Order: sequence, then structure tokens, then C-alpha cells
Amino acid sequence: MNIGHILIMILAVSVIIPWAVVSSYSMEPTLEVGDLVIITPPSKPCSSLLGHVAIYYSPLYNDYIVHRAIAISNTQECTYTFKGDANPGADPLSVPYGNVAGVVVFVIPQLGFLSLSYRSFTAALYTLGLVILVVIPAYLLDK
Repeated sequence: MNIGHILIMILAVSVIIPWAVVSSYSMEPTLEVGDLVIITPPSKPCSSLLGHVAIYYSPLYNDYIVHRAIAISNTQECTYTFKGDANPGADPLSVPYGNVAGVVVFVIPQLGFLSLSYRSFTAALYTLGLVILVVIPAYLLDK
């Protein structure tokens, strides 16, 4: 298997398997910054989400949030209240079922940390250096 096949496999898996990276401390100790979470679509009935960690879109922050569903505020429309495990209070807005992107079913600790590092130019340079020092020699040795 050459490096092209490996890159195609990584791309295919990243497109087929829905995932997200935890980017804040709000879910500690359950989830830590850099943890990669694998998600599945939420299921009905509404109560099946209660107590589970899920990812939802927040229009307030214009971003996706990974928090725990702690209550159903409207059972007819499946509207939830979420809260980070480390936060003292619930999230400020109720979340309709349509904004819930998925339920966390698997966690890979720290695997997503690399994707968070791309937010800074220095970290991206370190990552590029790592690729040059590790991946390219491994590819050349494989030939």
C-alpha cells in the first residue's frame, strides 16, 4: 500500500464517518480538548437523547457545541436543554431537534488535537515539519 492509497483511505473515512473535535474544556472530565468524537444521527423518541452527549448547532455562537442533553423543554417539538459537564449552568438557548447533528457514540482521546493546532500558523509549521521528518522518509523507505 503506497502513501496515495493511505491518503485516499483517510479522506474516505473522514467523509463517511461523521466526527467532531472537542475544542473547549466545558465537558471535562468526560471529554477533553482534542478528543475526537464519532457521532451517529439522533434517534426518536425525544427522550432517547436525554443524558447523552451530543453535538448541536448553536446560532448564538454560530458554531457546533458538544454538550450533554439534560432536559426536554418541549416534548411535542423535541426541544432540548444542553449543559457542559464542567459548566455551572445550562446553555442559554433551547435546542430544537433539527439542530442536533448527532449523538456521541465513540471517543478517541487526543486524536483531534492536531486539527485544533491548525488554528495557529506556528502549529501548522510544526505539523508540516513532522510530516517532512516522518512521513516522507517512511514513504521513501517503503520503496
